[in-house]
Amino acid sequence: MQPEIEKYFELLYNKDPRNRLSALKNLTNIASRLSYDERERIAEQIEKLADDEQPFIRWNLAYALGKIGHERGVKVLEKLATDEHANVRFRVAYSLGLIGNESAIPTIEKMTYDPYKIGEHAIVRAYAVQALGRFPYDTSVRTLGRLVEDEDPVVRWHVAVALGDIGLQSGVEYLAKLVGDPIPFVRVHTAIALAQIGHESGLQYIEKLAQDSNTRVAKIANESLELLKSLF
Repeated sequence: MQPEIEKYFELLYNKDPRNRLSALKNLTNIASRLSYDERERIAEQIEKLADDEQPFIRWNLAYALGKIGHERGVKVLEKLATDEHANVRFRVAYSLGLIGNESAIPTIEKMTYDPYKIGEHAIVRAYAVQALGRFPYDTSVRTLGRLVEDEDPVVRWHVAVALGDIGLQSGVEYLAKLVGDPIPFVRVHTAIALAQIGHESGLQYIEKLAQDSNTRVAKIANESLELLKSLF
């Protein structure tokens, strides 16, 4: 496999961006078959594309670093977190979550302020919130707590999911603020998150959601309520 890798390393410098992209994708696939330590060399080589003039190369690089999953990629992703193209930035947030190195938390927190929207939806903020759900720390919970009042319902939905994934009791007070959210799918995931956290302090909020006027919200909340009650 070594000659094949070297061939793709050379193509990373090719003048044709299609060849650079092909090399990047092939190296990413090869890395998936290697040990963690062996993946570092590939991550080291492809990071040179962080300054590529083509934005589609940079956003494929951001995705590749997450898929490779080596902590070496964190520094490069932090550099790309301020890229002018949102397609790069939201992939950065996604990949930092995949790598899961806690040194990336400050960068992800900054990305929760990203103003870019597609239509009405703040895609970079949403992916940053999703990434925070992979870091079970009080600092992550506090950052997510600030976003329970975000104007974008997709962000609020991801906040509920992330707080449930983190699973800390401190998330209950923030989920309580989403119980009256105007969007049903936010309320549904609030009920699920409260059940995931599994703390008695969340009972009163699931009980309220179990009486929701939306039949799907009420159904899911009742199921979550039964699960939570079974824990006590």
